[in-house]
Amino acid sequence: MDPSGVTRAARLTALAALCLVTVVLLLPAAISVSTGGAVPGFIGELGWWLWPAVGVMVLVAVGLALWERGRGHETSNRTAALARVESRVKALLAASLAAQTQIKLGALKQPAIAVRVDGEEISSPDLEAVYDRLGHTMVLVGPVGSGRSTLLRELCLTLVERARNDPQAPIPVVVDLATWRAYGARKPTEFTAWLLREMNRRYGISRSAGTIWLRRERVAVLIDGLDEVPRVDRALCESELAPFASVVSSTGPIDNLPSVFVEPLTRGQVLEYIASVSPRLDSLESALTPEIWERLDSPLALNLLALTHLDKQVDTIGSDFVGSFVVERLSGQRGAGPTIRALKFLARLGRPDLGAPVHMPHRRAWLPLLPTRPLWLLFVRAVPAAYAGGVCAVSFITALRFGLWPASVFVVAASSLLVLVNKVPRVFHPPGRAHGIVTAALGFLAGVFGGLLVGLAGLWLGAIGTPWPYLVAYVFVVVASFFLALGFVPGDAPVPWALLIAAAPGISMIWTGPYVVLAGMGVGFSAGVAGGIFAAAVGRVWRTVIPVQRQRMRQGRPWWVQPAVPVLGTVGLLGGIGALGSWGTALGVALGLLVTPTAARDYVWPFDSLAEVAAEGITRPLSLGELSFRRKALLHLAQDRLLLTRVDGEYRFPHVALRDHLASCDPTALVRATRR
Repeated sequence: MDPSGVTRAARLTALAALCLVTVVLLLPAAISVSTGGAVPGFIGELGWWLWPAVGVMVLVAVGLALWERGRGHETSNRTAALARVESRVKALLAASLAAQTQIKLGALKQPAIAVRVDGEEISSPDLEAVYDRLGHTMVLVGPVGSGRSTLLRELCLTLVERARNDPQAPIPVVVDLATWRAYGARKPTEFTAWLLREMNRRYGISRSAGTIWLRRERVAVLIDGLDEVPRVDRALCESELAPFASVVSSTGPIDNLPSVFVEPLTRGQVLEYIASVSPRLDSLESALTPEIWERLDSPLALNLLALTHLDKQVDTIGSDFVGSFVVERLSGQRGAGPTIRALKFLARLGRPDLGAPVHMPHRRAWLPLLPTRPLWLLFVRAVPAAYAGGVCAVSFITALRFGLWPASVFVVAASSLLVLVNKVPRVFHPPGRAHGIVTAALGFLAGVFGGLLVGLAGLWLGAIGTPWPYLVAYVFVVVASFFLALGFVPGDAPVPWALLIAAAPGISMIWTGPYVVLAGMGVGFSAGVAGGIFAAAVGRVWRTVIPVQRQRMRQGRPWWVQPAVPVLGTVGLLGGIGALGSWGTALGVALGLLVTPTAARDYVWPFDSLAEVAAEGITRPLSLGELSFRRKALLHLAQDRLLLTRVDGEYRFPHVALRDHLASCDPTALVRATRR
C-alpha cells in the first residue's frame, strides 16, 4: 500500500476523532459547567479544565485541516492524478490517425520522428533527453502533420513514469488550447482559470490542489493546439501560458522559449515503413511519382497515403492526400450528401467536442454558418405564419368562451400591437424561386397549437380571481391596470397616463363588476406575454445574423405579413357566432394586452430569460438542413470511416488537416467525386 495514502488516512481519522470528541463530549460538558449544571461523574475534578481542553482540541483540528489542505493533495491525489493522466493520454494516442493506420495495415509501429534543437545540426530521436538538456522548457516546432502532437503525448507518458518513480518530479498534464475560445465564447477565458478547469475536467485534479501544485511548480504543463487560438488572441495567449508551460506544440517559434524542430521524414524512412507492412503496400513504392514524393515528408501524409492505397490505385490519387482520403472514405456510401454537409458544418463549427451538436450549442456558434434560404424561410414564412396562427387560435378560444366583442377587441389590439411593438426585423425577398409554402403551413400549425395553450392558460388565470371578495377583485384590477399601463406608455412621465388608463376599469366596474374584467385580463395578459416574448425572441435571432448574410439578400417586408394577422384573427371569431359577450370582458382583454411592450423588452426579468429560451427554440430547426435528425448515427458512421474519432465519449476530427479540408470543401463537388 502507498505509504503516503496510509499517512493521509491516519491524519483524516485523527481529525474526525478530534471533531467527534469535541462536539459530542467536551463542548456540552463545558457549557453545562459554565451554566451551573452538574459536572459529569467521569470528569470529576477536571471540570475547570474543560474550556481550555476545548480550545486546544479546536486548534489541533484546525492545524490538521490546514495540513490536509496544504499537504494532503501532495500524497494520494498525486497517485490518482498520474493514473488519470496516463489513461487519457493513452486514449488520445489510440484514437489518433497514426494508431488507426497501424490497426488497418497491421503495422507494428510508425517511422521514428527525430527532432533538432535550434542552432544545432545534429538530430536526435530521444525527445526526453532534449527536454532535460533544455531545462524542461521548450517549443516543439513543426508544420501541420509533422507528428508534434504524437511526440508531445509520448513525452507525457515518459514523464508520468518518471513522476511515479520520483516523488519530487512534477505531474505532466496535456491540455488542448482549442477549448480556450470554445463554445461560442465572446472573449477569452482568463488563462489560469481555464487551466485549472481543464485539469479538473480532464484529469480530476481539484481546483484547490491544482492551484497549490501550480504555485509550487509541481505540474509540468504540456500545451497542444496553440495554432487553434485566433490570431487576435495569440499574443495574449502566449504571454499568459509562459509562466506555466513546459512544452508547447506550435507551427512557429515563441519568443523567450527554446525551439525544437521536428524533422521531416526521409525517403529511406518511408521506404522502410512500406517494406515493414508487406505485402499490403507492395505496389505503393512503384506508383510514387515525383509529385507525390515531394509532399511525402510527414507522418500524416504517409498515413493518409497508406490508408487510401488500401482501396484505390495510387496513380489516380495525386498529391492531395487529404482530399483523396476523404473521397475514398465516403466512396460507395448511399446518400453521401447529408454526411458531407454535416461534416462540413461540424468542421466549420470549430468545437472541441463534435458530439455536442447532438445537443446544439448557442446559436452564436452556428447560425452565421447557415446559407440564405433557411433564414428566409424563418423570417418571411415561419414567423409571420406562426404569429397569425397564434392570433387565430386565441381569438377562437376567446370568442367561444366570452363572445364576439372580447374576441374582436383581441384581434384589433393584437394587430395594432404588431405594428406598435414590431420586434420582427425587416426581412428580405426570397432568393430565386423559393416559396416555402410548407414552411408557412407548419409555422401556422405551430402558432395555432401555441395559441391554444396560451388561450387555455388565460382562461385559467382569469378564473383564479373568482373566489376573491368583491372589494379585493376591484382593487386588484385597478392596481394591475395601473402597473400594466406604466410599462405600455412611452416617455419619461407615464404616471398621469397610467392613472387615466387605470380609471377606465375603475369606472366601468361600477356597472359590470370586477369579475368579468378579471376574466378578460387573464386572456389578454397571457396572450400579451406570449406575443411579447415571441417578438423579442425573433429580434434576438435577427441580431445574431451576421452582416455578410444580410448582404446576400434584398431588404423589404412581404406585403401580406401585416394583413394576414387580422384576417386570420377574424377567422377565429367564427367560434363566437351567436354570442356577443360582455364589454367588461372586452375591456379586460385590452388591459391585459398592455403587458406586450414590457414582455418584448430584452432587459426586463423574467421576460429576458424567457425570450432567450424562445430564441434558441426558434433557431434549432434551422440546423436540420446541415445536421439531420439522425445525428448520432451520422457520428458513428463518420467514426467507422476514420473521419471522426472518439476519446472519453467525445467526438473529434482525427487531425486538424482533415478538419480544415472538410471546412473549405465544396459539398457538391465532393459528392460527385465519391460517385465516380
